[in-house]
Amino acid sequence: MADHEDHGPVLGSGWIHLAASVLLVLGGVMGYSFWDNAAKSADPSLMRRLGTIALLVGISPWAINGYRLFRVRASLGTADLELKEVLIPLGFSGNVTYFRPLHNAEVQQIEVRLQCEELIVLGGGRGRRESRQTVFSEVLTPVVSPMMEQVRVQIPLRIPKEGPPSFSTERARIEWWLRLRLRMRGCPNTESSFQLEVLPAVVER
Repeated sequence: MADHEDHGPVLGSGWIHLAASVLLVLGGVMGYSFWDNAAKSADPSLMRRLGTIALLVGISPWAINGYRLFRVRASLGTADLELKEVLIPLGFSGNVTYFRPLHNAEVQQIEVRLQCEELIVLGGGRGRRESRQTVFSEVLTPVVSPMMEQVRVQIPLRIPKEGPPSFSTERARIEWWLRLRLRMRGCPNTESSFQLEVLPAVVER
């Protein structure tokens, strides 16, 4: 049996955190500007109030994210993915099990997707950037077993024979991922993702 680490993201899309970070920077810059120029203005008290408001607006998205993260951590335990097979070859066909403890929360819906991603490093130095492209994506049909204080999901996993195997070099990577989206009741929605190492050759079973 092999256990895999959950890479989340706990609070969903990274765009949420990016937008919160941008707003935090803007709020900080505007707040500092208002306070710094307050003494030179005709109404220093108003400028300071505007600076405080700008700073609070900038901080609020991350404060909300912190509260949402606290609720998820309090309601959900650590997610695990169990595989009976240690090695997963191209053409693999079998079941994997996802389970996660629940505390005063309920899973309303689970979406499971198998994806293969190609990552290529472009440029170098300060111009270095990473290009990510999904080359395979398939929605899987999970079977949820009703249990007290935990969710347990059987997932039929099929790795296509014609797919590329996992590999990693300094400039390029092929990664296979099993991604889950959980719509929750009693806490914010969350996601789980597990990286799978897929062998380059089919193993006869």
